[in-house]
Amino acid sequence: MSLDSSASGPVTSSTFAGYDQSEWRRRPFDLSSPLTNPRHVSEIHILVNYCSGKTEAVIALTEYVYGSIDGIGSSLGTYAVMTMDVPWNLVKDRIGGTPVSATMITGLEHDYLDRLVKDVPKVDTVVGIGGGMACDAAKYFSGKRNCSLVLVPTIVSVNAYATPMAAVREGGAVHYQGNANPQKVVIDYKAIQSAPKRLNTAGVGDVYSCRTALFDWKFSHDKTGELYDEKVAAGSQHLLDKLLSNANEIKNVTERGIRCLVEAHVETNRLQQVAGKPRPEEGSEHIFFYALEELTGRSFVHGEVVGTGIFVVTYFQTKQEKTVAREMDSMGLMFRPRDYGLSRDEFLNTILRMKPYSKQNKMFYSILDAIEVSRQDAEKLYDMLSAPTN
Repeated sequence: MSLDSSASGPVTSSTFAGYDQSEWRRRPFDLSSPLTNPRHVSEIHILVNYCSGKTEAVIALTEYVYGSIDGIGSSLGTYAVMTMDVPWNLVKDRIGGTPVSATMITGLEHDYLDRLVKDVPKVDTVVGIGGGMACDAAKYFSGKRNCSLVLVPTIVSVNAYATPMAAVREGGAVHYQGNANPQKVVIDYKAIQSAPKRLNTAGVGDVYSCRTALFDWKFSHDKTGELYDEKVAAGSQHLLDKLLSNANEIKNVTERGIRCLVEAHVETNRLQQVAGKPRPEEGSEHIFFYALEELTGRSFVHGEVVGTGIFVVTYFQTKQEKTVAREMDSMGLMFRPRDYGLSRDEFLNTILRMKPYSKQNKMFYSILDAIEVSRQDAEKLYDMLSAPTN
């Protein structure tokens, strides 16, 4: 399926493959032929996001703009910005227009986000500028206020800009809420490349996690009968192959590497929505992140901690952790505990907390449900991750 390249005028939701939207929505998904826009210019393409229903799919368009944020504010009507100091300083003189407010986001706790919804003046558009926290806050606000949403990731360390739900914290746990589809996502290469490289290579974590997530999904299918979609799984595997084939570009944060990561984040979101669950990208490797956040109460770079989780879970799944380490290193992903200041005791306690955390929060079936994680295992993993690297 593709956009109709012969249609005149702007590409809209009614030009898909020559069908009007109501006709197209009833047609089945064809994962072997992803939707593309053959008329795209070098800096813009149109992406289709899916939300599965029982009998049909609802289509929401997001325009991905590759290049620069310059002047975009003048086209947004009244707008509010949700950001943090560093990213805001990178773009505030280039965005254009004057925001009604610019809120420096300090967290994603449910009560805090609800206060933002109450306190920020009425606007036509909310713009999330920064990393995952700013994007998630803007998505939550957009969903509650029913206003337009624009996202400007100034780092690609997480895929929050490419997913419709916000990762809201409540009671020490993460809850994914809402279904906000941005009208526009702006990839400002200048802002992204000005960040420390590790804040961008961390974006590998939420794609390379497909490796361990697919194992868990198939494992659950074999053990519990959970529905497993082979075409979706093949799509995730294709993303892994593409990621590794662009490892050097990603490591050096070139424009090609940034675009590769962005497109991979977008595609993981599409695959999850087609599957109707996060299985194509999220498995027990993410439980390491959730357990660590709960135990320490600290914030971490999501993709780096997920990388640690990938190494840990691979040890229990296939014993191919050395291969995993080599591949993550090739993409510049920092994943060793020492890279982000994690102590030995914090690491050991997190490993031992993973299985109880999964059960207490009624998470998906995974390798953790079939093994006993010992302190000896945790110590061995820490020693492997602490060994000198070449």
